Amino acid sequence: MKSPQLFLETAPSQPDPSELRDWSHLPDLILREVLQRLVPCLRSLSAFAGACRPWRRFLLASASTLLLPRIPPLLLKHERCYFGGSPGSFLLRAWSALVIRQPITSPLAAAAASTSASLLSSSRGLLIFLVRPRGLLVLVDALTGAERLSLPLPSPHAPHHYAALTTTHLVLFVSKHAFASIPFPPAAAAAPDWAHHRLPRAASFVASITEFRGRVLGVTDRAQLLEFRCLAAAAAPAPEEEAAVEMLPATGLPDAATFESWHFGPRLVVAGDRLLLLLLMTDPAHRGSATGRPVKVHRVSVHALHETPDGAMRRWEEVDNLGGYSVFVDCAGRSAVACADAAGCGDVAGNCIYFAEMTFHREYCQRYWMSLSPWWKWEHSAAAENKDAATISRKWPSQTWAYPRLFFQSSTAAQL
Repeated sequence: MKSPQLFLETAPSQPDPSELRDWSHLPDLILREVLQRLVPCLRSLSAFAGACRPWRRFLLASASTLLLPRIPPLLLKHERCYFGGSPGSFLLRAWSALVIRQPITSPLAAAAASTSASLLSSSRGLLIFLVRPRGLLVLVDALTGAERLSLPLPSPHAPHHYAALTTTHLVLFVSKHAFASIPFPPAAAAAPDWAHHRLPRAASFVASITEFRGRVLGVTDRAQLLEFRCLAAAAAPAPEEEAAVEMLPATGLPDAATFESWHFGPRLVVAGDRLLLLLLMTDPAHRGSATGRPVKVHRVSVHALHETPDGAMRRWEEVDNLGGYSVFVDCAGRSAVACADAAGCGDVAGNCIYFAEMTFHREYCQRYWMSLSPWWKWEHSAAAENKDAATISRKWPSQTWAYPRLFFQSSTAAQL
C-alpha cells in the first residue's frame, strides 16, 4: 500500500519577487492611456485617483492637460420649491450621462445656502462666499457642499466685490484699489495673516483674474489688463508696494461705454496658447446698474492678445472664431473655461460660447445653457424668433458651474 503522502499534490512554488507586477508603479505611458479611456466619467476618474497614491499623483499632475480640456463643467442649479416654504435644493447636472449618469443633489453647506451669503466667484472647484453677518469668507466644495475653509474678513466693513483662487494664493478684492491675499492652501491650522496690496491708481474694479504662461493676469471692468506679480508662484517680496501689480497697456479694444461691466464684466479665458477676452456688447439704454436690474446683451465680442517677445507692446485683436475651442462662461461665478476636445460630452460644439443661463428653467425644455458664437448678434438671431435679448443676472441663489476640486489639487499640497 502506497503512503498517503504520495497522493498529495505538490504545493506550487512561490513566484520570484521580481516577477510580481507592482501596479502602483506602472509606466506613465500606460497610466496616460488608461486615464484617457476613463474620460469623461467622473466616477471612474475618482476610482482611478483612489486606487493608490502614485496613480493619484499622476492624475493631479495630468489634470490640466488630460482632463480639463476634455470635460465641460457641471452645472450647479438651484431648484426652487414653490410649496411649503422650503428654500429648495441644488442639483448638479452634466452635459452628458457619460459624465454623471443623472442629476444629483448637492448638499450645499448651510453657510452657502443661506440668504445672507453672497457668491463672490466660482474658482478652481470651490465656491467663494461672503457671509457678511458673520464677517467671514467661506470656501465651499462645489460638488460635495462641504465647507473647506472659513476665514475672517481683512476689513469687515469694506465692500469685498470679488475673490478668486490661483495655484498658490487666495485673493480677495476689498475695494476698488485694495486687495488682500494669503497662501493657499494654508500651511498651518491657525488663521493666516492677510497680506495687503494696492492696485495702480489708474486701475478700475477687477472683474476677473487667470493664470497664463506662468503669470497671474487680471482685467478690470473697463478692460484694463493687469499683471499681479505678488501672486506669482515664485513671487519674491517686492521692494515697493506699487510693484506688486503692474498695469499692462494694450490697444485694440472698444470704448468701455459700449460693453457690459457691472453684472458680467470683461472675462479672461485661456484657450490653449491664446489669451482671450470676452466682451458682452450692450445697448447703452439697457446697461443695468448696481441695483441688480438685468442687462440686455446684443453681441458677443472676442479678442485675442498679441504681445511682442519683449513685452513692450500689446494689442487686442478681435477674432471671429475660437480655434475649435468651446468656451463655458459662468456669469454668477465670474469664471470662464475653454475646452479643446469636449465634443464627446453631449451636444457640445467647437467654436461656441456657452453661458450658464440666468433665467429660470423652462418647463418641458431641458435647456440650462445658452449657446452663442463669436460675433453673435441679437438682431440676426433672437429677433427673428421674436425673443428678447439675452439677460444677465448675478443674484444668488443662481445657477453656476462647477468642477471637482480634485482636478485642481496639487500633488504636494495638503489635502483640503
